[in-house]
Amino acid sequence: MEEYIIERYDLHIIDKEDNTCSCSIEPKVGKAHDNSGRKIYIVKTKANEFLYIGEAYTKITTRMQRACTSFNHFVRHEKAKGGYKGYKWLDKNANTERNLIIYVATFNSESDKMRSRIEAIEGELVYLVRTKQEYWPKFQNEIHFHNIEGTKEIAEKIFMFIQKPVIYDR
Repeated sequence: MEEYIIERYDLHIIDKEDNTCSCSIEPKVGKAHDNSGRKIYIVKTKANEFLYIGEAYTKITTRMQRACTSFNHFVRHEKAKGGYKGYKWLDKNANTERNLIIYVATFNSESDKMRSRIEAIEGELVYLVRTKQEYWPKFQNEIHFHNIEGTKEIAEKIFMFIQKPVIYDR
């Protein structure tokens, strides 16, 4: 059984005049800010709408910076950077919510062997949103499918945690 920690952060999208943006994550401390451990991140609105669920192997700030860099490149050049356009939810026309919540589950394993397990948990989590909320995350564009024992149970625990009411103290 994998060990993991789930943390909640505030994710702020800062728009610029040329339709590009940057992201800021608060607080600036926590396990998600470490380079160690594979991560699953869940982006939601404060109204509890799921926007996106993803997997990363870097710090969450690095993941968001890379997404903004790709999005900004696409906005400026109308061409994907390395085939990637950044997240659709960064676009202020597609997503007017600029203050979001991001939950990050950091797993205590960096092994590439672990990647399939983490992707399986990510896929199960996306499917749980579809099943329980009756919609896919609004900007989800892919899901990794792996039939790996125990991943559904971990996804269910993460889902239960991120469904708890949020107290806005930041």
